[in-house]
Amino acid sequence: MRILLTRPEADARKSAQALGAEGFVSLIAPLFEIASTGEAKPAGDFTALLATSAHAFDTLTSNLSSLPLYVVGERTAEAAQRKGFHVAQIAADGENLARMIGQGTTHFLYLAGRERRPELEAHLTQQGHSVTPWIVYETKSAELFPTQAQEALATGRIDAVLHFSTRSAALYRTLAQRAGIEREALNPAQIAISARAARELTGAKHITIAPMPDLAGLISALKALSS
Repeated sequence: MRILLTRPEADARKSAQALGAEGFVSLIAPLFEIASTGEAKPAGDFTALLATSAHAFDTLTSNLSSLPLYVVGERTAEAAQRKGFHVAQIAADGENLARMIGQGTTHFLYLAGRERRPELEAHLTQQGHSVTPWIVYETKSAELFPTQAQEALATGRIDAVLHFSTRSAALYRTLAQRAGIEREALNPAQIAISARAARELTGAKHITIAPMPDLAGLISALKALSS
């Protein structure tokens, strides 16, 4: 199968390598990139850290590794550990992470992206904790659908598209509409990391939601589709 990857370049290359090991061929066509915001760390007496994306650690230089870190996703944990952080708890999503943390009065510093879902902060606040976001990275969207990807979709050379987030799925559709190729973009199988991401792809001929919200889950869905 021929797979379209729209993740940022570095992430897409890692995904392509994993897909290649399973016999899939990838076309990398980033629709956005990740950039550091350069924002200064908020003032405060923090007792623990939160992170929901590996990108939180791309350019982080502050010496915070002595604080316990609570993360969403194995990939986030791996990125943190490479920077010397101690991961106290890993969960599949924000709701489960809040449930694992439970009631308390911890003051969390949240290493976050500029656009983020509010559930984790809301749950922890309801449980008695305080959460201060530190916006350390942001996404910069492409203005146009990549030409190589347009051509591959128009000629039927893409069998499936992987969507790693709700944002990327929505952007995929928006840029396809802008390029006048929405029908062609929705012809291949759409493999979404979550039900939220899948809703951005309504009208596609085939939509599959990964059994787990990570690359392994997306590959599992691809393998089931190709069998």
